[in-house]
Amino acid sequence: MPQRDIRSQLTAPSLCRRTVLIMAGTLIAAPMARKPLRAATATDGPVSPAQILAHAAQILPPLTFADSNGNELDLASFRGQPAILHLWATWCGPCVTELPALAALAPKLRQDGIAVIPVALDHRGPEKVPPFLARLNLSTFTSFYDTRAGTAAALEEPTLPLTLFLNREAQEIARHPGPVRWDDPGAEASIRHLLA
Repeated sequence: MPQRDIRSQLTAPSLCRRTVLIMAGTLIAAPMARKPLRAATATDGPVSPAQILAHAAQILPPLTFADSNGNELDLASFRGQPAILHLWATWCGPCVTELPALAALAPKLRQDGIAVIPVALDHRGPEKVPPFLARLNLSTFTSFYDTRAGTAAALEEPTLPLTLFLNREAQEIARHPGPVRWDDPGAEASIRHLLA
């Protein structure tokens, strides 16, 4: 009798159901696999803001990050103004190289009504990033944090730095994986033109 029970469980419909469930689990898990983050290489830039081209507006997946108090924010918090979302990390050489120029340009862009949203992807963000910025004499440059690097995963982009240019509806209109020469002559005008 027990043998009959085992054989009845191995019938074709039962095997098909198991196979379908296993395959479905594999398909569901596959998109969740993350590409490891990497710093841009010499072939990834840097580029002038004038070289970054706009594309048709694209709705972004939900992206969340935290401020220094641990309050969670998303791009909807910046809706109504054009914005630059800039993903970076303290361990990323090209990020560190370009950060002072972005920090110097950020106040001018804010005066133009453009939000600058730097998001550090360090897993110990709030404890590591402020002292790091202070060592670079950038303690007034406020960064947000994504300690799980969920923004890069949601964007399916493993290269840092990563810069997205967003319209007033928080839709992506341009993207550049790799460093940007934020201190190029005319950088502010090029960005204003891109986000107009």
